[in-house]
Amino acid sequence: MESCWESLTSVLSPASARTRRDAELREQLLAREEAAASLRAAEQRLREHADALRRRHDEVVSETAAAEAATLDAERREREAEDDRRVAMMTKEKHEEELRVLVKEIKVKDGRVRVLEAILDTVKTNKKPVYR
Repeated sequence: MESCWESLTSVLSPASARTRRDAELREQLLAREEAAASLRAAEQRLREHADALRRRHDEVVSETAAAEAATLDAERREREAEDDRRVAMMTKEKHEEELRVLVKEIKVKDGRVRVLEAILDTVKTNKKPVYR
C-alpha cells in the first residue's frame, strides 16, 4: 500500500508544486503590475510637473523680455532727459552771456549819459544871455 501512497503523493506533489509556482508567479505578476501602475502614476506626475515648469519658464522669459523692454525705454528717456538738460544748460549759458553783454552796454551808455548830463549842466551854468 505504501507504494500506492507514494505513487499518489508523487502524482499529487508536482501538481501542488505547480499550483504553488503558479500562485507565486501570479503574485509576482500582480506586484509587477502594481509597480508598473505606480511608475506610470509617478511618470504622469513628473510630466505634469515638467509642464508646470515649462509654463513658469515661459512666464519668466516673457517677464524678462518685458523688463528688458522697460529698461531700454527708461534708458532712452534718460538719454533724452540728459540731452534736454544739456540744451537747457547751453541756452542758460548763452542767455547769461547775452545778459553780461547787455549789462556792459548799459554801463557804457550810462557813462555816456552821465557825461552828456555833465556837459548839459556845464552849458546851463555857463550860459549867458547874448544880446545883440
